[in-house]
Amino acid sequence: MISRILERWGRFVHRTRWIVLAAWVVLAAVFGGLYAGKLGPLLTGGGWSVPDSGSYMAYRTIAEKFESRSDTSLTLVVKDPRHEAGSEGFTRNLQAIRDALLGEEAVASVYSRLDAPEPLKAQFTGGAGNVAIGFVELNIDEGFAQKELPGIQSRLAETAEALGVEAAILGAPAMWGEVSKVSQEGLSRAHLYAIPVILIVLFLVFRSVVSSFMPLALAGSSLAVALGILYFFARQAEHSVFIMEASMMLGIGLGIDFALIFVSRFREELAQDSRNIARAVGRTVGTAGHAILFSGLTIMGAMCALLTVEIAAVRSMALGVIVTVFVLLLAGLSLLPAAAAILGTKINAWRILPAKTASGSGSGRWYRLTHAIMRRPVPGLAGSVIALVLLAWPALELRTSAADVRMLPEDSPVRRGVETLQEAFGLGTASPVQIVLEGEPGAWLAPDGQALLERLAGRLESLDGVDAVTHYLTHLQGMDADTVRTLLTDRDRLDPAVLRMIHRYISADHGTVIVDVVSHRHAFSGEMQELVLKIRDEVLPAEAGLGAFNVYVGGQTAEGMDVSDSLRRSLVPVILFTMGLTFAVLLATFRSLVLPFKAILLNLLSLGATYGVLVVTFEWGWGRELFGFGDFGHIQNFVPILLLGLLFSLSTDYEVFLLTRVKEEYDGGRSNEESVAHGLERTAPMISGAAAIMVAVFISFAFAGILPMQQLGFGMAVAIALDATIVRLVLVPSAMKLLGDWNWWFPGSGRLRGRTVQPAAARDN
Repeated sequence: MISRILERWGRFVHRTRWIVLAAWVVLAAVFGGLYAGKLGPLLTGGGWSVPDSGSYMAYRTIAEKFESRSDTSLTLVVKDPRHEAGSEGFTRNLQAIRDALLGEEAVASVYSRLDAPEPLKAQFTGGAGNVAIGFVELNIDEGFAQKELPGIQSRLAETAEALGVEAAILGAPAMWGEVSKVSQEGLSRAHLYAIPVILIVLFLVFRSVVSSFMPLALAGSSLAVALGILYFFARQAEHSVFIMEASMMLGIGLGIDFALIFVSRFREELAQDSRNIARAVGRTVGTAGHAILFSGLTIMGAMCALLTVEIAAVRSMALGVIVTVFVLLLAGLSLLPAAAAILGTKINAWRILPAKTASGSGSGRWYRLTHAIMRRPVPGLAGSVIALVLLAWPALELRTSAADVRMLPEDSPVRRGVETLQEAFGLGTASPVQIVLEGEPGAWLAPDGQALLERLAGRLESLDGVDAVTHYLTHLQGMDADTVRTLLTDRDRLDPAVLRMIHRYISADHGTVIVDVVSHRHAFSGEMQELVLKIRDEVLPAEAGLGAFNVYVGGQTAEGMDVSDSLRRSLVPVILFTMGLTFAVLLATFRSLVLPFKAILLNLLSLGATYGVLVVTFEWGWGRELFGFGDFGHIQNFVPILLLGLLFSLSTDYEVFLLTRVKEEYDGGRSNEESVAHGLERTAPMISGAAAIMVAVFISFAFAGILPMQQLGFGMAVAIALDATIVRLVLVPSAMKLLGDWNWWFPGSGRLRGRTVQPAAARDN
């Protein structure tokens, strides 16, 4: 039914081919030419928090009630290899850095050891006495700060280099600004790496220039339109910087994949009757277009499941994929048929290699290989399953972590600045656990409030791994409660510099305080996560006096834990939804109950194997030198759930492409075994070519992108390689041989038919 509708649609596109082509030229010019290039500056690094979680509430409370810790409050780190703090040379260089920053239009103030009173200067100096920190306030909002800071950072580095020192600005806007910059550079490198490989594969598959460039034209024009559409989404709401990489990674690979399927089938139809172009276009849309339609709908549906995830950045990436695939789907069912109708037999023009011998005769190498596998299906099935299970075994150790500065290249100024800060002031200085205690105005100046804060600090200091606990009373040690209240109520009695430091820990209305807990452990180490759990579950509940306050535990570790927990909670519903969608699509496509179950089981095996290879590469560090990601030891927390949706989608893409052809053969009267062999002979070259292109695209991101995209790109490359080889060429024919005619069983369809295998030559005649 659907195939007949699509075939009629193909004939309609043939009649209106020039109108359709003109419409796509206009779409590409408007969306691609006017808006696609404006998307990047609108994207941000936000969206990595769980709404209403403790870490999010801590972050919002701090940003709203502490002026010195707002969204655009940053840290300056300066290292002078030649001078010690306090020396004339160090002071001169620090002053020059300070003046350079104050000369920036976006910088409102800089507070460093140059401004601090003598008793506080030591707090601004660390390491061997040659590293100093300061606080930088911007006069722009966080979103704009992310766009401005890479330029400020670059100019600061030039000033520092001229002085012979190192300087960097640190903080979330600085990190995400750097992420955006590195991502853009990575995209350019990824294209540079992938395009030559794509062209080589296309030339080997099609052996003509015109046929080879059609997939590139489809992918390029569709991606331009998709990015232009995403520009309008980005104007309405905050979207992650990763939306562009996810869209381009999948858009290039899938666009070429769709075009490869379409063009190969169109050439096949032309080989049967080159004079009837309308028939060839209609038949191609009814067959290859059928596979494209269901593949696209499956991918979009699977990504819709991710729109229910709490993490806005993950929803952004899912939206990017949905929009990109939607445009590719429209192009695959309109632009491709129109171009094919216009080109006709010229689609084979400009041959650069001799034409292949026609396939599908029942004597090709794919036909022989498939029959060889089906002659011994049990060893093939068992061996493949064992291989995938062994690859999946390391996935039992899969550990996820939130994004941090280590996802940046090792030569990034932000990453170097954080490492300098950690070396000079301690590993946990850059990422303390932040306990926010919010109460009524003046609550923390009362004697009871001060006593409660001191008791809590004592409990925290006794915890294993805690190096320091800092709060506002730390700067007023030795003073009784009344003196503290008098000094903070009558602000003229305190040095403004001291008061500024105190107000980093107590709000202006004295109703909210921050307690910083510093450890010598890395933010996402298992020990640090245990510390956060102990603070949340044991220390804070044990202090009865905190019942009158809103208590939130935030900081990098807590936020990462909340995000990972949220994604873990979402994983099972997403898996169930995706499996249900896959089942429904395959059921509707093939009217078989057995094939969908088989596909889901094989996809789960492939997914587990992909997770296992990721663990070996990025957790165990076997790919550290190859990819240059350094010592990280975790998988980015959004990668597993995104891989799940993409892998199931793309695997279903290949499943639909292969089994559509197998079903054509089966419905035409061939036996189950012959249908599988002929179907694979017809589709295996295209599946192999499409898989090679996908792997080239994804692996280019693995080498060119930042760490999260490295993991996602490498994971997708592994998944596609496994799916196109072990799964599609060994597991599928073995399983379909063992199941026999049960492959096609559907309730109410009547008795299973049994057939004897006819000789290939007789069948073809």
